[in-house]
Amino acid sequence: MFCRSFFGSQLSSISNLLGRQTALSSTTGVAMSAQRQLLHSSSAHLNQAPYIIPQPQYEQPMIKPEEKRPNVMKVIEREALARADVDGRSKLFIRRAAPKARLCAGDVVFVETQNSMSDPAATTSFTGVCIAIYRRGIDTSFILRNVVQKIGVEMRFMAYSPLVKRIEILQKGEGFRRAKLFYLRENPGKTFQLKALKKMAQSAATAKKH
Repeated sequence: MFCRSFFGSQLSSISNLLGRQTALSSTTGVAMSAQRQLLHSSSAHLNQAPYIIPQPQYEQPMIKPEEKRPNVMKVIEREALARADVDGRSKLFIRRAAPKARLCAGDVVFVETQNSMSDPAATTSFTGVCIAIYRRGIDTSFILRNVVQKIGVEMRFMAYSPLVKRIEILQKGEGFRRAKLFYLRENPGKTFQLKALKKMAQSAATAKKH
């Protein structure tokens, strides 16, 4: 009796294992068949619908004729500059241009910026003396300094930012020999010696009175 019960229990466990294996094989077979059908349907769909090929923004890459082996990153940077140069502001930051045509340290500059991309009408303006220029391609930036209510205020603007709406030179600087005018931080009164800033301060004072 003991042998029969022992062998019976072993046979029942073996039959249970075989049943589980058959169930797993059936489920895996169903999954494989579903995967094959999905691949077949996707391949048929790809064969029917054409691929979407984006149109190039420029007919040819911006490669200079003297470059025998052009650098890919330089070409991408030129295309990005051409895309961001909407109003021709890149002429202000050409290093080899004439001083009258480009932005220099000591110039009084007016910058108008947008507060957000969703509301183009909401803008803010800032006028100050350019104390530093960083010419770094698409990352070109400049720093303006002004004195507001007897407190020195500096603003750094990215030249090719889409939020910068307008850059205008109000007055060219004269008598400045340095490329960086950081010494104006120690002499805040010297900033108001420029005629353009005097006019801006007078116009702001008259606007407050009225």
